[in-house]
Amino acid sequence: MATKPRGSLRARLGGYDQTYPVLAITVLLALAGGLTTANFLSTGNFASILNLSAAFGILAIGQAIVILGKGLDLSVAGIGLGCAQATLAFIDRGMPEWQAIALMTALALAIGLVNGILVALFEVPALFVTLATGMLAIGGIDILFLTENVYGVPPASFLAELSGASVFGVPRPVLIAGAVFLIAWLFVAYTTPGRLTRAMGDNFATARSTGAPVRPLQILTYVLSALLAALAGYVTVSLQGSVQTTVTSFAPILFTALTVVVIGGVSLSGGRGTILGVLAGALFVGVLNNLLVLHGLSTAVQDLIRGGVLAAAIAFDAWLHPRNDETEKSGEL
Repeated sequence: MATKPRGSLRARLGGYDQTYPVLAITVLLALAGGLTTANFLSTGNFASILNLSAAFGILAIGQAIVILGKGLDLSVAGIGLGCAQATLAFIDRGMPEWQAIALMTALALAIGLVNGILVALFEVPALFVTLATGMLAIGGIDILFLTENVYGVPPASFLAELSGASVFGVPRPVLIAGAVFLIAWLFVAYTTPGRLTRAMGDNFATARSTGAPVRPLQILTYVLSALLAALAGYVTVSLQGSVQTTVTSFAPILFTALTVVVIGGVSLSGGRGTILGVLAGALFVGVLNNLLVLHGLSTAVQDLIRGGVLAAAIAFDAWLHPRNDETEKSGEL
């Protein structure tokens, strides 16, 4: 009796959900941290890990939705940081908080629309469009609106309340991130736009030929990404209690979001990955970043390790999901 030939290693690995291996690695990393790092297993440290994971997890969700549609958004960190800075600057000058938040949310939406329109309708490469808009956002806000080196979060403000207490022992940032993850999962898995976005990322030409509104869908993904970036920025400043305006580089925030997405199994080739995988990636990066800080490593060494992890994740994704269709079909190692 003939046996069915086994697929290649790449094909077999590509059929697995990365979520559970990443969660297992995160648990092992946490156990190693508990054995080698003082105070790692404390309740306060775990709360810190969850809070920070929540902040860049929200940012990563927006990035993941764009990448699932075969796009890329490098403006998310600039939008998040810039909107948070400008909001606190406006509040400092006496503007009502709700008005400042509404104004910057509208700006984030506008940037998302610009990104989507340039990519979808004018077919400008997303890499260049979103890098430019992210830099314009952070640079323009700095020049036009910022006059102080540091802006603090007002103690009795809505922004302060985002991280000011817990609900049934769960920190508010974690609850906010949990709600975002849940809504994103429902959107991708159970709504027509979400399913079509994944189909568009898997095969753009086929999705378009079947009548899917690919151009509006592309614009929608960039708008959602920008709005989630603004939310992530507000959660971050709420946790920190202030924001520095002298630090305008958003590269570390951006690379953290990309690392979460890729490690979570969302393929840069589009159409593959899950929201649960992004959650696993956020927890992994949260534990890793926490350990790097607790061990007192220099910024250069931390950047080296984070960059190595991101490079390894991208290389694995490129091997697992090759962009050349003929190579993918051949199953060659």
